[in-house]
Amino acid sequence: MPFADVVIPVEWASEPLAPVEFSGTGATTAPLTWAQQVLWRSISRFGSNHRFLNLRRSIAVSARAAKDLPTALRAVGALVSRHAALRTRLPVIDGEPRQEAVANGVLPVLVCAGVGDGAEAARAAAARLGDVAFDHSAEWPLRVALVTVDDRVRQVVLVFSHTTVDAHAAEVVLRDLRLLLLRGSLPTPPGPQSTEVAVLQHGPDLRRSERSAAYWLREYRRLPQEPWEATGPGLDPPVRRGVLVSSAIDTAARMVAARHRVSASAVLLAAYHAVAARHSGRTLVGLFPMAHNRFRTDYAEAVANLGQVGFCVMDLSGRPDFTELLSRVWTSSLNGLRHAYYHSASLRRTFEEQGIDFDSMFGPQYYFNDVRMSVGGGGRPPAATPADLRAAMAASTLSWTEGLDQTAWHMLTHVVDEPGGVGITLSADTRHIGMDAVHTQLREMEELVVAAAHNEVPWPWSPGATPGAAPATIPAGGGSGGVAVLAEGEEVVSASFSGGRAANAPLTWGQRAMWRSLEEFDSPAGYRALCLPRQLPVPARAELTVARAVTAIGALLERHESLRTRFRRRDDELHQEAAASGRMPVLVHPVPRPAEDPDGRAAATGLTARLGGPRFDHVAEWPLRAALVTVDGRVRQVVVVLSHATVDVHAADLVLRDLRALLGGSTPAAAGLQSLGLAGREREVEQRRSQRAVEYWVRQFADLTPSLSDPVGPAPEPRYRRGSLVSTAAHHAVRLVAARNRTSTANVILAATAAGLTGDGGRQTCGIVVMANNRFQPGHAEAIGTLNQIGLCRLDLSGRPGFTELLSRTGRAALDAYRHAYYDPAVWERTFTDLGHEHRTFLAPYCYLNDARLLHEAGPAPSGPDGAGLRTMLPDSRFRWLAELEQFPWRCRLQVLDAPEGVELVVTADTRYFPAQRVEPFLRGIEALLVEAAHRDVPWPWTPGTAAG
Repeated sequence: MPFADVVIPVEWASEPLAPVEFSGTGATTAPLTWAQQVLWRSISRFGSNHRFLNLRRSIAVSARAAKDLPTALRAVGALVSRHAALRTRLPVIDGEPRQEAVANGVLPVLVCAGVGDGAEAARAAAARLGDVAFDHSAEWPLRVALVTVDDRVRQVVLVFSHTTVDAHAAEVVLRDLRLLLLRGSLPTPPGPQSTEVAVLQHGPDLRRSERSAAYWLREYRRLPQEPWEATGPGLDPPVRRGVLVSSAIDTAARMVAARHRVSASAVLLAAYHAVAARHSGRTLVGLFPMAHNRFRTDYAEAVANLGQVGFCVMDLSGRPDFTELLSRVWTSSLNGLRHAYYHSASLRRTFEEQGIDFDSMFGPQYYFNDVRMSVGGGGRPPAATPADLRAAMAASTLSWTEGLDQTAWHMLTHVVDEPGGVGITLSADTRHIGMDAVHTQLREMEELVVAAAHNEVPWPWSPGATPGAAPATIPAGGGSGGVAVLAEGEEVVSASFSGGRAANAPLTWGQRAMWRSLEEFDSPAGYRALCLPRQLPVPARAELTVARAVTAIGALLERHESLRTRFRRRDDELHQEAAASGRMPVLVHPVPRPAEDPDGRAAATGLTARLGGPRFDHVAEWPLRAALVTVDGRVRQVVVVLSHATVDVHAADLVLRDLRALLGGSTPAAAGLQSLGLAGREREVEQRRSQRAVEYWVRQFADLTPSLSDPVGPAPEPRYRRGSLVSTAAHHAVRLVAARNRTSTANVILAATAAGLTGDGGRQTCGIVVMANNRFQPGHAEAIGTLNQIGLCRLDLSGRPGFTELLSRTGRAALDAYRHAYYDPAVWERTFTDLGHEHRTFLAPYCYLNDARLLHEAGPAPSGPDGAGLRTMLPDSRFRWLAELEQFPWRCRLQVLDAPEGVELVVTADTRYFPAQRVEPFLRGIEALLVEAAHRDVPWPWTPGTAAG
């Protein structure tokens, strides 16, 4: 031991150490402060979590201001002499720990050599000093390292014991050290030290403690006693901790704070509470924010640990929007922070005298600790557009940090400063909360605060939610198996499944293509387009109970492995992971007034919109959402919403077919190929098919003239417009044309689209991107997965063919395109990148045709109306503009949709290339061509009224 009366951890006892002598006033003993008592009890119960209890800080010294080693050592000595808290130890006397401050002593200082500015050596020194637990009874609560470069001190590293100082006190000490390095001395007296605070707390402040205890008990009695049910044994260690580092949420929180005149910390607290409450379904919950207790003027400069947990109850009744929620959080948390100054033993005794177990009361509530400095108002608020914030979100990172063995709460959040932003750590006890929920809720917090920066976010605080809507996302897989009562008499029950296999595989080719669409459709409208909603009416005579319906849904999940898969990232690649067993939440909605909705159809329509609105969380949520509509206690409608990232339209219909059979008590035939099985085939036997498909794409794309290559003017606002034409005439005409030419209605629409794009010019080819369902491949007819991929159809327009000839050429070209639309997207992207194309944008100048009708062919064509009859239907066609999109990857997309008594043609246009004034004429031109071609050939340029020959 190099110095008398000094304890040095063995981890660096043999390193170069310099003795720093100190001499000050305030030699005394005192009880622990209230905050110290809480930490001491935590250490006794859970052990010393020194990575949390050791506060690491560093001071960089510029080359111009760098000091020699003796000068820096004198500054450290003056610092410890100034603050008695830094020369205080916690020996155990008569079985109780006490503070013991000394007047004189020696502090060992580690001396390290560095290079450059010494920052790398400082980080290494901080790790060495901070990764060892303090011996609180024998060691000073401060460790120091000096990093020298060319014999000048360039970095000072300090590691504090949290038992003696809190984060605010650490900043006070750092400020004083900077001034001592600069000036050599400080004329002002120090603030209260730890022993002085303890004397106040165990004397005159006890009355305030009594008021705080009474407040805690009064508020706690407002809470429903609803412990979180265990969802399983948990992981090892059970508490998992995810970290979001984001500049977007930092900027957005400060913008929201400035607009509503609250602190940025309150904004983050409100977002944390909103997301947690939305997932739990609870409307009355306890919040435990950490208070620094610096409100008292005399405590502003105190060097002590004053931090204690506050408590408040948040009431979410009345479905408040985020602005109202923020107001409630601000008011309630201030009340909680005002009562966060108490004697912990007395507080415990207050609860135990009422028969309340103090150690278990915290678990079902939410803990929040913002340890940043200067998170209140002041200064000019930042300015950022929605696009700026979205761009910043793209740079946010999610990661995992070391887990914990035990905490008092099931869910905790810590906020710290990070370069250019904030770091938010969400800790979850996996015995009660799925690990998957951690990153999900962090990302939802970020999205909520970013949305609130420029918009009012209605209840349930999900960007894109509509005012007055019910909870947008019912609890995801892995949630409680109990029943949670929701608004208007609703409840959530669990459909259990078991007996499958636990396995994982890469995404299928179709899933990878769809995931790219998910990334591109970064808007609420895009999310809705990637959901597949279905409604299944149940006849009254079936007498279907909720229990039987839930059992059938569980059997559906057992039958189809694809419906119990979630996404995981492994080795920087997305994988799908199937669960062997689990539970899926099912929302039960009783029709409140059966006379007004006797079959539940209106309620089912509303539920379909509710469940289909929010984006699927593919990490935490099953790819199936379900709801039951009951009338007089019997199920009359079943609503399901499937994620298009897991199933395509064909698979959704297969799922609905099987669910219908299971609800009726039948056992469907053996299930088809599932998503993991598809992925296995694609990695092995389908590689050659993929290679041929990519080679086809390269051949067909060569010298293919784009339809929309040149802008027609500057981009107007809104840029991405959507126009719809609903036509009964086109519905009948397309079937008549298909029957007359012995082709499919899909080929008829494809040919008419090509005619509409090229009829005004003399192009020799036309390229159209089509969507292929890939169901003609062996084993794919009954597959439950996403098989859709785009194909490239190259149409030959040479020789000015009539429409009948164009149809023949279209049939051959479409068949070729569909046969070569099953390929590995990674190979496809790499191939075109190697050819010098930007794979995300090179197809944008070509029209994308997506025929999304559920029934393309309806059997033999009827005789149908004659030409005159079709033309009389034309005035009944209805054109309208739909809601525009914020962004879109194509310059022109034509969707073909089912519509009552007709067909709907929807164009989405990038109006910089496809002007808005062209949209309606384009759609009506296709309609007119189909009507004209229903009973005769239409010669080039395929304009209705052109004489044949």
